[in-house]
Amino acid sequence: MTNTLKNNELVTGITILAVLRYTHRLNILKCLLIEPLLSYTEVLSALSRKNSSIKSIDDLIIKRSIAFSNFSERYFENLILSINSIMLFQQMKLLNIEDDKVVYCGEKFNFSDSSLGKIVEKRIKAAEHLATILCKGEASDMYLALRIRL
Repeated sequence: MTNTLKNNELVTGITILAVLRYTHRLNILKCLLIEPLLSYTEVLSALSRKNSSIKSIDDLIIKRSIAFSNFSERYFENLILSINSIMLFQQMKLLNIEDDKVVYCGEKFNFSDSSLGKIVEKRIKAAEHLATILCKGEASDMYLALRIRL
């Protein structure tokens, strides 16, 4: 995939699916944080390292000193993309929506397929660490920490 395909429903959907592979189910509000978080180059780089020590949103903000001043805008810019990706991957039967949770159904998806490209490969590497972060705490606390204005 080229840089022109960096932000599209397939890339975002695979990224959400990769996180769900570790959580199995996740509150939809937390799923909507995946794309805006991993679209930050610094966040993606930090979380895609095998030895990443980031375990929470607070760690990401404080320890990594990543500037999140425009995160609310980034969140809303990516909101439709994230929702479309979730709907597309639900139609593809790779995930399901149950109440307020997004549920993993992608057991047959091949995350190691080289045709996915470098961008997706790096996001897949970051997925496990991001899953750990998203499983800790309430979505409302994460939205508050990231200063998302609803």
